[in-house]
Amino acid sequence: MNIWVAPKRRVFGSAHLKVVQLLLLGIFFGSCATMNEVRTASPEFTAEALRTGGLAVLGVVQVNEVPQVRPPLVDALERVLGATRHDLRIVPAAQTQASMGDSTTRFLLLGYQMHARPDPDWFSRAVDSLHAVAHYGVLARVESDVLRYSGRNLPEGDPTIGQMDQVRITGREARVSVHVYDLTTRAMVFTGTYSGSTEAAARDTLRSPLPRPVGGEVEVGPREPSVPYPDAPPLARALEPAFVEFARSLPGGPPQKP
Repeated sequence: MNIWVAPKRRVFGSAHLKVVQLLLLGIFFGSCATMNEVRTASPEFTAEALRTGGLAVLGVVQVNEVPQVRPPLVDALERVLGATRHDLRIVPAAQTQASMGDSTTRFLLLGYQMHARPDPDWFSRAVDSLHAVAHYGVLARVESDVLRYSGRNLPEGDPTIGQMDQVRITGREARVSVHVYDLTTRAMVFTGTYSGSTEAAARDTLRSPLPRPVGGEVEVGPREPSVPYPDAPPLARALEPAFVEFARSLPGGPPQKP
């Protein structure tokens, strides 16, 4: 994501402009996550068991969406797990689903998408084909995906920066449930719900009136058709901080942030 700035009539040093860009990036593109609930269902699901057995990514689905939206969501989960949990053997979804086969993969994920739990018959078929792949398998379900539109006034600063004192923001907030299953006993051993968000910002070239500030922040409302907003960040980007919290909350993960 980039902040678009209209061409300026004056030319400034690259170092000065870089400071401005970094400042804006720090304000608008920070992602955050919250951990709503974590429950470990089995005392046998330990850090040592997870490290020894490995974790297979079974899939990531989104409520009321078509299968074509899944690949970037799966990629986000795999990238986060790989970067956050170097101690674990992560089996990617491509390998896992190849072992399960097309039909089993399709109906397993469809049932999970519709009911928030895998169909027992199709899950049994999946487990039978994954004994040699990993001891544990993870499924994730995006429960909600919400866009929000707002604006901000930047504090008055160096007048040489130009007219960059008002921006429009498109934010994305997502909530995802994650379930880990023991592929030997077919029991769910871990579940958690996590929320993540991210933003994109762009200068308001029309200088449209901003919504009413509330408590120092600008009131969030529906998108105004006459006002240009930046394109929404991808859903996968909003999910990344949520997946980080999931990876950290697994047994053996780094200490949780205060």
